[in-house]
Amino acid sequence: MSGKHHQEDKLMMAYYKAADFFDKNKKHIYTALTILVVVIAGIILLVNKRTANNELAAVEIEKIKPVYVANNFKQAIEGDSLGNSKGLLYIVNEYGSTENGELAKFMLANSYYALRDFDNAEKYYKDYSGSNKLINVSVLAGLAGVYEAKGNYNEAAKQFLKASVADKENPFVDQYLFYAARSFYKAGDFKASKDLFDELKKDHPKSKYIAESDRYKAGMKN
Repeated sequence: MSGKHHQEDKLMMAYYKAADFFDKNKKHIYTALTILVVVIAGIILLVNKRTANNELAAVEIEKIKPVYVANNFKQAIEGDSLGNSKGLLYIVNEYGSTENGELAKFMLANSYYALRDFDNAEKYYKDYSGSNKLINVSVLAGLAGVYEAKGNYNEAAKQFLKASVADKENPFVDQYLFYAARSFYKAGDFKASKDLFDELKKDHPKSKYIAESDRYKAGMKN
């Protein structure tokens, strides 16, 4: 019995200590609880707002998609004069932090690239941070294309190479590998170029780029 009483005494002592601590610090505890409630409420509001914005971005993308697919890139960027479709730039500015906003950002970069506005294309390719694996690879390739268009072949090669290894299941791996080798060739790095052409032939023997690769290899300096 003495053991039981001893255990009860310890529990009572712990209770009184906790009650005393609460009484002395209740002001701080209530403040902390209030802050916690406010933070949780803020997080819920933020998540709800982001979800709503993602849905709004999806609606706007659907409106502008036919224009984009029709290669009317200027209108795709700016929207129509009647305001029926806002345009990709508007979507990115308003909803760019959402997943659909990131998709719009990729489409915007592509549109600028097609219009040969390489500075803006580079800006939005670099700003993309979505989670879609296929788009992530395409962004690397798009950025490589920008560097290639600007004559920065060494950097273009590096980006194409990143695209070729980012997702081995991507259907354009052989294309990116070929473009990387070609860009190294244009940069004058014939060893890196030859190594990649050889890798292309070894890993993708049925690639449509094999014949062209062989022509580049034949023209290399010893």
